[in-house]
Amino acid sequence: MRVGVDEFGNLIGSRPSELGSALLAGSHLDTVPQGGMFDGALGVVAAIECARVLHEGGRSLRHPFVAIAFAEEEGYTFGSGTLSSRSLLGEMPRDQFSELVDRSGRTYDEYLRARAHGLPQAHVPAQVRAYIELHAEQGPHLERMAKQVASVDQIVGSQRTVVTFEGRAAHAGTTPMDRRADALLGGAEFVLAVNEIATASNGRGVGTVGELHAYPGARNVIPGKTALSVEFRSQDDTWLTSARERADGAAGKIAGRRKLGVRVTPWTGSLVQPMDSGLQQAILAAMRLAGHDAVTLSSWAGHDAGILARYVPSGMIFVPSTGGISHAPEEHTPWPAVEAGTHVLLETILRLDATDGTGGTLPLAYAAR
Repeated sequence: MRVGVDEFGNLIGSRPSELGSALLAGSHLDTVPQGGMFDGALGVVAAIECARVLHEGGRSLRHPFVAIAFAEEEGYTFGSGTLSSRSLLGEMPRDQFSELVDRSGRTYDEYLRARAHGLPQAHVPAQVRAYIELHAEQGPHLERMAKQVASVDQIVGSQRTVVTFEGRAAHAGTTPMDRRADALLGGAEFVLAVNEIATASNGRGVGTVGELHAYPGARNVIPGKTALSVEFRSQDDTWLTSARERADGAAGKIAGRRKLGVRVTPWTGSLVQPMDSGLQQAILAAMRLAGHDAVTLSSWAGHDAGILARYVPSGMIFVPSTGGISHAPEEHTPWPAVEAGTHVLLETILRLDATDGTGGTLPLAYAAR
């Protein structure tokens, strides 16, 4: 493959051919703190394996084949998920690159300008027949069903914000309990409120407080400020709206009851994103051809496929996660399932290459050349 890196840090390998619209496959290379080796990277390696099999078998394709490894999907570094794919498509404008800052104070723009990988410059083609992403499920369903592979029908929607309670910092020993304005108590109560909102959904949604920071953060100081991250996910956009409204109301009631100030940053997120129906059928046909049952699942995790699906036909293939564990060192996918998923990926690529489709155009945000 012809290999290079684009200006957003995405690693791209291309195999040219006669038709204009490309078949894209891949995933992301970044992970989370204490993450495992399968999340993201599995889909990148599988795409490269498909290219290797085609090359060693002397198999030519009508469409160009492109393997892509997105650089920053998880959102840990800058607090913004699917950053590389959204930058590629102009959903993260260049004038905001200097506003995204990591924990050391380094900006996204500085990261991109400081690259020294020694690889040629590369670009993702604008005309795309389809994008396919192989990924570990990151949940328990495939393992419970004793299945090795599934086609993804949709990526659930999400809503997230930061809630900040403000009280009054004071001495932890000398301030009587009835004279305190403890911001962390407000935060703790709000954590329980988020859990209650999600638990009451009867499986329609989930809610998480993944970060909590108390300031000034000393053991002998009553916290004067507490900031919490909040995230809801659901297959139902209506429930997401309701959960967001209930969380706003709970924050206001808690602050009023405890005589605290409260600020809720504007909510951000995405709606439920269906995968392309034609591509789903191609994946299911490839599964049957490879000897697997036609299993369909929804993804409760976000993916770059959900971003590309707004512009071009996109689909996903799931393989099981042992114990449903992901984002942890114990993350694992059985090797027979890895082989099965990669086989289905290759069969899907061959099926798409042999059939005509309209595809789509990616609104690439590359600088003018």
